[in-house]
Amino acid sequence: MLRAVVLVVTVSLTLVLLPIAINVGTGGTAPSFLAPYVAWTWPLIGLLWLVAIITALFEVRSRRLPTVSRSADQPRNRPNALARVDRYLSQRVAGSLASRTRIELAFDELPEAVVRPYDLLVQPLDSTPRQVPDDADIASVFDELQDSMLILGAPGAGKTTLLLDLARTLSAQAHADVNKPIPVLIDLAGWTAQQSRRADDDPLDSANLAGFVRWLLNELNARYGIPPAVGRTWLRRGRLALLLDGLDEIVKADRDKLAPVLEELRRRYLVGKLAITCRTQDYQLLTHKLSLYGAVHIRPLTRQQVLDYFAAVGPELDGARAAIEQDDALWDLVNSPLMLNVMILAYQGREPEEVVAGGVADLRRELFDTYISEVLARDRLTSRQYDPSTAVRSLWCLAWWTRSRAGDRTAVPRWLVPNGWYGLSLHEVDYLAHVIFLPTLFAALTAGATLATMAQYGVLAGLAVAAAALLLVHIRPHSWQESSPPESKLHRAPLLAVTLAVGTATAVILVVAVMGLVELLPPWLALVAEAAAIAASYVIELIVSDNNRRRGLLAVRVLVVVVASALTLELGAAPRDFASGLAIGLIVAQGIRVVKHLPSDHLVHHAIATSRGHGWRMDPWVLGGALLAVLLALALGADLASPSLEAVVGVLVGAVAAKAWRRRAPVLAGPLSRLLHDFLLRWTGYLPWRRRAFLRYAADRYVLARTGRGEYSFIHLLVRDHLAECSPNHLAAKVDHRIAERAAGHSTTGSFSA
Repeated sequence: MLRAVVLVVTVSLTLVLLPIAINVGTGGTAPSFLAPYVAWTWPLIGLLWLVAIITALFEVRSRRLPTVSRSADQPRNRPNALARVDRYLSQRVAGSLASRTRIELAFDELPEAVVRPYDLLVQPLDSTPRQVPDDADIASVFDELQDSMLILGAPGAGKTTLLLDLARTLSAQAHADVNKPIPVLIDLAGWTAQQSRRADDDPLDSANLAGFVRWLLNELNARYGIPPAVGRTWLRRGRLALLLDGLDEIVKADRDKLAPVLEELRRRYLVGKLAITCRTQDYQLLTHKLSLYGAVHIRPLTRQQVLDYFAAVGPELDGARAAIEQDDALWDLVNSPLMLNVMILAYQGREPEEVVAGGVADLRRELFDTYISEVLARDRLTSRQYDPSTAVRSLWCLAWWTRSRAGDRTAVPRWLVPNGWYGLSLHEVDYLAHVIFLPTLFAALTAGATLATMAQYGVLAGLAVAAAALLLVHIRPHSWQESSPPESKLHRAPLLAVTLAVGTATAVILVVAVMGLVELLPPWLALVAEAAAIAASYVIELIVSDNNRRRGLLAVRVLVVVVASALTLELGAAPRDFASGLAIGLIVAQGIRVVKHLPSDHLVHHAIATSRGHGWRMDPWVLGGALLAVLLALALGADLASPSLEAVVGVLVGAVAAKAWRRRAPVLAGPLSRLLHDFLLRWTGYLPWRRRAFLRYAADRYVLARTGRGEYSFIHLLVRDHLAECSPNHLAAKVDHRIAERAAGHSTTGSFSA
């Protein structure tokens, strides 16, 4: 509706302005109230046309997908929701490794794994595992277990694959029968068991259930476009079949809370169909078993199943088949669809002797290394290619981050923002932060402030800014540390040049803006505002400080600031110049404080605590920035004599006054520090510059899987864990070697498609 309103208003304004513009252009006159703005008519019409085109494109794009309205009883809501579900399931299946290898999985019933709701009065006489017929599909077993089932299996056994198969079958049933519920596949990894209540929660729900339902409704809205109000109504009426994937991917502290929440959900809402997956080992560690009708356990693949699959594919997998027949350790390793897929992609078309012999643990790592090397070395039709070092480093960084954070531990973050990178300390990043970026930023801040001040108030005022900057950099705390140069080339010179240019320009713009603001205000108002800010900072400092010595130093500083300001104004000085210099001093002091606090926010704290405390001396950098500004100002014709001594005094008074803030980090230090860390991660190749292009690249190579519109996750937890634990440089070297082999023709790779 918002886009429609924008489109209507835009077209209406264009239809009104276009005749007026044409009339004026042909010698006519505009209405009196528009006469002063005639020159803006055509640019405004062009802007309106651009808005109309963009709005129309968004409208056309949004209409490609059926929309679920906010009214739960809208007749088109059900078919539209089913269409979105089908589209999502198709994307999940197409992007998974399971789409390459289709092996019929066998499973056993485990009645003792769950607490049957119907067993409260009647206990089953036989609770031993019952083998399900080999030709039974997951949908028929789900139906036999009264649409309430737990799916257990080893890592990579195919739990998600079975859940996808079940979802597609239930979707087909829902298309054929309007009374059947709509299946919704939800990843449990994003649930964090929050106990908060909101106004739209059901008042009869407990805090745990209210948080779970709210999270579930948000997932339905984000993944399937089902509005929360519609989702809550459908949940109450039993129109949703909940397929919850990955109980083991919930944070350990919250896993045991799921069973009581689901039990209350079943009592409070009409949940007719419910299926949950979990790793067998993780489920056995739970204190509370799930209250479901039954459970099945996926059997490991047998040798005959693997050999039958090789025979069905044909000679393209002869090398992999020979390798697995010659190495018994591979038989023990390749007992799941995931590992079979990994082996196929890793060793397809390669000779059996290339398989490295060794223990199962070593062989697993080598197999995953070979898999990553092979899929990254092969050519794919993607919009952008990446060199092995950048690709592996970015995948390692994303894997490390997703595994270490709470919540969804497989989904790649939607935006690669630096929030959450605490603890990721890399030598290359630390070196650039402390030895290149930080000193260059000090030099740029000094150069920009000195240059702008010198251009307005002369060389003496600029030198006062440089002296204040040098003094402020000397005063503790010192957050920088020494760092030895890394072995890899980091393009230090370009980073230094970019930082110096951008930092200097930013400082010039900021100081000029402050001087312009002071010029616009009456002198007395500018002085009152600055005095109020300084007084407020000192009052806060006196309140929070419990050190009498520090309070005494603050009182002396207040006295110096007040006396110097009073004497300067009493001697008939220009108050505007003094106010401008005072503002410049405050800005420079705050800028240096922010820069000082940048590194300590994102580096591992013990790295700073164990440093010797001497670190890099910033004096040459600050003096170099000041010298650069003086030479540039003189080249541009700056006056050697200071036309305003009041500005000089104001700069010094502002620098002294601003020291009241030095004990606490500035408000912007945290976000800027994380942005700095994020920028340096990208500069060193640990994160991609273009997120979408890289995610498409990784998904096309079966490292990531597309799980929704603009959403990606790692193809499997085992792949993510291997990348998080690998050595990026070592794995990148293997990828380089494999690319060289393929280019030289030492090995050939057949084209294999599922």
